[in-house]
Amino acid sequence: MGRMPHEMNELIDANLHYLAQAERLLGQLEDSAFSCPSSTFYGSTVGGHLRHCLDHYDSFLNGLAETKIDYDQRMRLPALETETECATAKTREIRERLAQVTQNSPPVGLLVKMDCGAESSAWQPSTFGRELQFLVSHTVHHFAMIGGICNEQGIKPENNFGVAPSTIRHRASTSA
Repeated sequence: MGRMPHEMNELIDANLHYLAQAERLLGQLEDSAFSCPSSTFYGSTVGGHLRHCLDHYDSFLNGLAETKIDYDQRMRLPALETETECATAKTREIRERLAQVTQNSPPVGLLVKMDCGAESSAWQPSTFGRELQFLVSHTVHHFAMIGGICNEQGIKPENNFGVAPSTIRHRASTSA
């Protein structure tokens, strides 16, 4: 197989960055904080948001071989929402699997399915790069909520946890 284009490596690196952030946060959390329902985020938990993100990465990685990614086929394992050790192991596994993707040429095209509220979910054409962009955006969105839940509990995530890359660049340019 050929080499991965530089732009794809950058997108994979961005996803790996956020997964590494999750791993570091998990090192700070007790299971009780990980699974504690939020009073301001509709009863959601850090664990629930992280499990949801990890499920999307799993769907992406599991679908690459057949070039069909079904984001509705998720495992939704309860232990990923309540046990930091389980979530850490799964995060590490996904990081390793995603890092291995760089050793191959990406598929030219993908078909993607996701329930968006219509009666039936049809397969839609997409690309490898677009799905990596989706995963960054999706993860940042959920990490922002995780950050809010952590702050509610008095837990301080690392700087820029759940902050979009464009926001980080904008903040840097305005403070310079």
